[in-house]
Amino acid sequence: MTAEAEALTLGKVRGWGLGLLRLSRRDFYEMRLGEFWEAMQAYWEEQTADRRHLGELARGLGVRIANLFVKKPMRKASKFWEMPWDGDGLDAARAMEALPIEERARMAKEFLQRIDKVDDHGGEPEN
Repeated sequence: MTAEAEALTLGKVRGWGLGLLRLSRRDFYEMRLGEFWEAMQAYWEEQTADRRHLGELARGLGVRIANLFVKKPMRKASKFWEMPWDGDGLDAARAMEALPIEERARMAKEFLQRIDKVDDHGGEPEN
């Protein structure tokens, strides 16, 4: 057995199922192994998309603020702030810019509502 295989214990997998996927104990134990890994893959893809979206919003805001202070504005946000996904063939900034203004406004509103609802630090959301 390899070190990687030894590190994967039932407790760790159960923790992922109950903690990350929010499965009940019954659902976890009744789930087939292939279904569990499919659910983990879907969870990972959703988390990655959320992080990428937040990164693109931060990068776009950063370049717009920086452009206020320079003589020659930067046109490509990816040149201003490189992200890990920039080399994967997908140009998220261009895709975001291609969206209609109404769709971008809707996404920004959803993002702000999410921030108001979720306060990871235990404080009260601001109004």
